[in-house]
Amino acid sequence: MNSKKANWAFLITIIVYIAFSFAMTIYFPWVTESLFLGNFLVEVVMILPILIFIFASKEKPAAFLGFHKIKPGSIFMIALFTLLSMPLITLLNIFSQIWVDNEVTLMIDSMGMDQLPFWLLYLSLGIIAPVFEEIICRGGYYRSYKKSGGPFKAMLLSAIIFAVMHMNFNQAAYAFAIGILAVLLVETTGSLWSSIIYHGLINGSQAVIMYVNLQADSEIYKESASLITGNFLIYAIGIYLILTAMTLPLAWAVLIWLSQHEGRSGVLSCIWKERKTKKDKMVTIPYIAALILCISVMTGAFGWLIGQILMH
Repeated sequence: MNSKKANWAFLITIIVYIAFSFAMTIYFPWVTESLFLGNFLVEVVMILPILIFIFASKEKPAAFLGFHKIKPGSIFMIALFTLLSMPLITLLNIFSQIWVDNEVTLMIDSMGMDQLPFWLLYLSLGIIAPVFEEIICRGGYYRSYKKSGGPFKAMLLSAIIFAVMHMNFNQAAYAFAIGILAVLLVETTGSLWSSIIYHGLINGSQAVIMYVNLQADSEIYKESASLITGNFLIYAIGIYLILTAMTLPLAWAVLIWLSQHEGRSGVLSCIWKERKTKKDKMVTIPYIAALILCISVMTGAFGWLIGQILMH
């Protein structure tokens, strides 16, 4: 499977997602009010097109997606890498809130997450979402783009897809960074399992924090989130800038250790050296069209247009 097929899969995925979301909102609103069911169905809608294209390309799914074994010691270092990358992720999350709302807070308000059992919350956010999304982005899309034009461009294009597929600017800001870091893990370990573990640790830790706060007092949690001021965000950005400057070099050192531990020394420098590799044309009309659709949803333009159509 190459970049052209991946771009068509991306466009079809977004069209199907928009149609699905519209149908659920109009005909099955109770589905959108359920965090677990809503998230699960969205993940299924997102993963089906890329899997169909992979099978249609006569690829062996496990081998193409990169499900290779990793050494036990690497798991501990992936956990350490996750911890060291959290300041950057948090920084981008806070920075985006200067212009847009915190989508997780809005999700808590709209989906009644304080009533959801912990195991169901963790299953949805900490297991299902990481497995499905890594298969989609670091598996299907990244591998396809890498096949057509090298790892550097593939990393950027797949990270953009991962960002916009969240369909909001808040999550897109730090999802892009996660997409870059997850690809670096995949390359240093040679396995998709590393990015699944990484993604799972990020989402799982957030699910735990969210649940603990909500159980302590859901109303206080919601109110405190809504009282975040511009000055608070500026101070928080300053603090996390310092933390990020301290932890990112350490995270890079962990990546180097992982590459050596997994027998892939020099792979990180190869990603940079191969950034000018030219093979197939990677960004095509379907990719651009899918991005426009995503941004239309994120800005609310698509919803406004549908509203005008329904009013007439």
